[in-house]
Amino acid sequence: MSGVTFDHVTKSFGDVTAVDSMTLEILDGEFMVLLGPSGCGKSTALRMIAGLEEITSGLLTIGDRVVNHVAPRDRDIAMVFQSYALYPHMTVRRNIESPLVANRSARVATDERRHRVEEAAEVLGLTPYLDRKPGALSGGQRQRVALARAIVRRPEVFLMDEPLSNLDAKLRTQTRLELVELHRRLGTTIVYVTHDQVEAMTMADRIAIISDGRLQQVGPPQAVYDRPANLFVAGFVGSPPMNTLAGTVTFVGGEPIVTTGHGSLPVASAGSAQEGRDVVVGIRSEHLRVGDGATHLDGVVETVELLGHERHVVVRVGESLVVIRQPTDSPAVAVGASIPLAAEPSGVHLFDPTSTERLN
Repeated sequence: MSGVTFDHVTKSFGDVTAVDSMTLEILDGEFMVLLGPSGCGKSTALRMIAGLEEITSGLLTIGDRVVNHVAPRDRDIAMVFQSYALYPHMTVRRNIESPLVANRSARVATDERRHRVEEAAEVLGLTPYLDRKPGALSGGQRQRVALARAIVRRPEVFLMDEPLSNLDAKLRTQTRLELVELHRRLGTTIVYVTHDQVEAMTMADRIAIISDGRLQQVGPPQAVYDRPANLFVAGFVGSPPMNTLAGTVTFVGGEPIVTTGHGSLPVASAGSAQEGRDVVVGIRSEHLRVGDGATHLDGVVETVELLGHERHVVVRVGESLVVIRQPTDSPAVAVGASIPLAAEPSGVHLFDPTSTERLN
């Protein structure tokens, strides 16, 4: 097994920079998720690890070896794509076995091939389907065949490019659990690309959030959710996204509060924000509640979304909409009602409106 290191790696296509001076260390045996919107550069970063894209500048290391100019077949990686990319005329057994016979220089003996195929099939619950062809399988089973084909190579690094995006919601949930369990059993480094923050939060050891080719924040899922480094991360990680309002920092009795045009909120710490500084206030929906107090916001209920296990109350505060997450057994609020909104001080985040960076 090996880790992967980006050392100021840049990839440009003419005048367009897809990955901009990325520095990231992916630890040996880690499940790292590259998360970001479409076109942010995450798949390009993965393809550079695979050797499918040339590096414009910087160094890319797998284990102790710089692989900038190493051919893809010599990098000891296995890749699972968004499409299953199975051979339709081959049985499941032959599809799984194919990497072990395709590379003449690394061909594996017959008995060892059989052992590896049966082991991978057992791990992924494919043993009953080994003699079927892909056309006789469901989408989830085909994706597991693609995973098994990667496993039999026993690579140093698994690369996965949105492998669950073609599955329905139920299969995505099931396959997420299977991937996490597979990682626990194999302990191999996995680099996984997705735009789905639910996948990232539920699967990753650490998440690397990317926007416009630049790395925004790296950390464990809960740490990224609790303390976003900037407004992009605050808005991208979390569903619903973090509520944001414009405000100004003031101090009352030595305690910081943030004043908006429609009320104020307490802050546990103002960080580097001084008296009178304009800020963007961020509050997760679970840290807002209906309730009056010395400091609160005034809002009007726009709509209520019932989700079974909870409800989301959408409230207009001035020109902005904020969302409150409530349990279904809490008192209901009526659409059109004027309500006060209070917040937990520890859940109030401050960001610089110009740089968008976190202040507290």
